[in-house]
Amino acid sequence: MKQKQEKLETKMKWMLLSTMIPMTILIIVLLVFFWHYTNEYNQLSNNLAVSSEYNANYRNSNNDMSFKDEVDMDIYYVTIGRKGKDGLPTEQVDKAISTVESLKKTTSKKESLRSLKYLTNYLENLKKRMNQLLEIKNYQERQEFVANNTEILTTLFEKEMQNYIYQEATELVQIESQLAGNVRLTIITMCAAILVATAILLRRSFRLTYSITKPISEILHNIKKVGKGEYKTINAVSADSVEIQELDAGTRKMAGRIEGLLENVRKEQEVQHMTELQLIQAQVNPHFLYNTLDTIVWLVEGGMQQDAVDMITSLSVFFRTSLSKGKDIIPLSEEKRHTLSYLEIQQSRYRDIMEFEINIPPELDEVMVPKLTLQPLAENALYHGIKNKRGKGKILIEGFNLGDDMMLRVTDNGQGMTPERLYEVQKAIRTGERAGFGLAAVSERIALYYGPGYGLKISSTEGEGTVMEVYMAKKINLDNNSRTVLWPADRDLRRSAK
Repeated sequence: MKQKQEKLETKMKWMLLSTMIPMTILIIVLLVFFWHYTNEYNQLSNNLAVSSEYNANYRNSNNDMSFKDEVDMDIYYVTIGRKGKDGLPTEQVDKAISTVESLKKTTSKKESLRSLKYLTNYLENLKKRMNQLLEIKNYQERQEFVANNTEILTTLFEKEMQNYIYQEATELVQIESQLAGNVRLTIITMCAAILVATAILLRRSFRLTYSITKPISEILHNIKKVGKGEYKTINAVSADSVEIQELDAGTRKMAGRIEGLLENVRKEQEVQHMTELQLIQAQVNPHFLYNTLDTIVWLVEGGMQQDAVDMITSLSVFFRTSLSKGKDIIPLSEEKRHTLSYLEIQQSRYRDIMEFEINIPPELDEVMVPKLTLQPLAENALYHGIKNKRGKGKILIEGFNLGDDMMLRVTDNGQGMTPERLYEVQKAIRTGERAGFGLAAVSERIALYYGPGYGLKISSTEGEGTVMEVYMAKKINLDNNSRTVLWPADRDLRRSAK
């Protein structure tokens, strides 16, 4: 059964979303219930605060009297003639009616609504009885009317208001109990959800880690075989991620490519094939691959999956560009991308000591150049310049348009070379001897493709850095049948970049 392949980034996003979305929905539902009970609690509290002003314990701040006492007193004054019609407590009663109507909007309990209905009736009747009182002229009749009507209505109002307060207080206690229970339930549920989500995330993280580290370990084992020259015993690695499959395919293709080049070297013994073999072998340098894969494993085990994905992607691009579908001549844009992926991988390991910048004009992107022209120079700048310097260093890669020609420059502010060592390297470049840096191979390949007058020029100052300049023509002509290089006219290597 074929294993389903996905990108590492997609798997990581799915792992997080499938865990966090259900937990988020659960928390939102709990918070909605919590908000609902809180809103009811606030309404009940407001009802109690408003209605409490009309109970028996209420005292007006001006005369220290309750609503009933104040209304009864004003009616009494009107009864004895101390006040006229304007002395009736009509304003207080209208205010009480308005208050009761507002309470109806925020009251939901059936018993409380019934009490509010009674209160409205009492207050409406009270207004009618107050108006009827003015029509009675006899003092004794007024006294009897007040005792049998208005005072009874204010008493009923006060008792019914107390009953309403009791009903609302009872409901408030129940809401408080439910709210407290919901708070506890919310806290317990959130804790449980967090624990479950954490457990699921850990389980999936372990599975994801294993799905990355296991195939990478197998690829690392294959790389060790390549380092020992065992090209035919490399087995395919099974993985469910696209990046690791590309890495494995690139490794096996690279091994096959090396084996084929070795066979060509044994058969033909041509300088061009020998130089190309040396440069490609440098791309699968066991130490570089060991360190890169070990760094990826360390990032995954340290929980830094995104950094591991980025590094695997860069390594995949590095291998893919190295292969270039078997082509020896590629656009400068691909060579630039190959060098960029190499520097991104190395920056993950040497971020504390290295930074880099690539400035090549876009008009040079489509110029065809020999594969592995820039990357070996960047590698040389890193290992023989930046790494030997104290503090952080920088690698600068630039391109210059020189009309029919062009120049690529790699500059580092690393340790630089002593005059003696610089002389040895320059001599090796001129004579083709190997001086330990591999720069002679690059220069020899340029000379083979473009002829005399083109190649590598190097200058260095001890303690300041090194500058490497590669001069090439913009056009390279190859006979597809014989693969014979058609040399251009001789150029002066010492021309200056404009």
